[in-house]
Amino acid sequence: MRPVFRGWVLVWALGVTTIVSYGTTQYFFGLLVVPMERELGWSRGLISGAFSLAMLSSGVVGLPIGRVVDRHGARALMTLGSVLGGGGLIGMSLVRAPWQLYVLWSGVVAASMALTLYPVTFTVIANWFTRRRGSALALLTLLGGLASPIFIPLGGLLVQEIGWRATLTVFGLLQLLVAVPLHALLVRRRPEDLGLLPDGDTVAAAPAPAAGSRLRQAVASTPFWTLTAAFALGLLANSVILAHQVAYLIGRGFDPVLAASVAGLLGLASLPGRYLLNRVSERLSPQALLAGCYLAQAVGVGLLALAASPGLVWAYVAVYGAAFGAVSPLRASSMADQFGRHAYGTITAVSGVPVAVAASVGPIAAGVLYDRLGGYGPALAMTGTAFLLSALAVAITPRPPSCLSSTVE
Repeated sequence: MRPVFRGWVLVWALGVTTIVSYGTTQYFFGLLVVPMERELGWSRGLISGAFSLAMLSSGVVGLPIGRVVDRHGARALMTLGSVLGGGGLIGMSLVRAPWQLYVLWSGVVAASMALTLYPVTFTVIANWFTRRRGSALALLTLLGGLASPIFIPLGGLLVQEIGWRATLTVFGLLQLLVAVPLHALLVRRRPEDLGLLPDGDTVAAAPAPAAGSRLRQAVASTPFWTLTAAFALGLLANSVILAHQVAYLIGRGFDPVLAASVAGLLGLASLPGRYLLNRVSERLSPQALLAGCYLAQAVGVGLLALAASPGLVWAYVAVYGAAFGAVSPLRASSMADQFGRHAYGTITAVSGVPVAVAASVGPIAAGVLYDRLGGYGPALAMTGTAFLLSALAVAITPRPPSCLSSTVE
């Protein structure tokens, strides 16, 4: 009987750590805005600014991380990231001044995010799979998609029952006790390092290892910039939703726990799209699917803006949720199809810097607009427009070549 390919074990392990890493950081922040505002008297612009700065700093830090992962693998970096995540969250439970919030969330937790979230895990998976990349990313993001339905309702309940400070401590301990050992014990750079080949192929069936474009070739190409623009606008818009959707729903009169549960249901609604669309991407163009997902997210934002009744809230969950979970893996597949796997981490990290800059603008801009205008209407209009422009940028991106050069840096 043929043994299970080590790459699938890695996908399952990274799926679990992705649930913990995303659930305790990126998805949880939106639940902190209202209780921190009430207890500490800080404005939403000030609080969401820490989230924005974290998005920016994690993107900038990701630039050297991508090159290190390409050359040496992600094992030590991801382990360190989970240690920083656990320590940063526990430290966050003690904040009393704005500078402490910014040092801990925008510094320590941001570094943890740069070391453990999808940009790094996708690089690992892109190196372990070629023909089966869509299936591997589908499984990884199907598991990762459980982060929001688990941690947003759980976080909302814990914040209500034990307070936001104690909840941060609990989540910090989860990073240390779950993510750290899995990263340390199971992550490896490439299958070739263990005498294996991508997809578990034999030597005769496998393509040349680490084929792909150089960084200089990628940056000089049109697809690099159109896809980067699409990713930047899309993440700007999605970061607004992540940081403000719970506060927005509370402001519309929904119960705080219900608002957190609605946000968590987005994760459940995303599961079919995460799996099916990425499986389909092995046969259809991931770029075309990605453009469709951005359009669906724009429609979802429109439904959220009108969400004065539960029916429209559930429509928002269905439409937006069906699309947003598939976006990250489809982005990864589109970049891998365009540029190959040799310098994948470096190329996506360079692309990630302008993406992070744009993403960092979203939450703080929405917070400032709310503080000055007393509502989220203009912020939601900005968000929907950004998604529409993302779809357009992907649509005009040239299709990838049928085969990639095997040149190396």
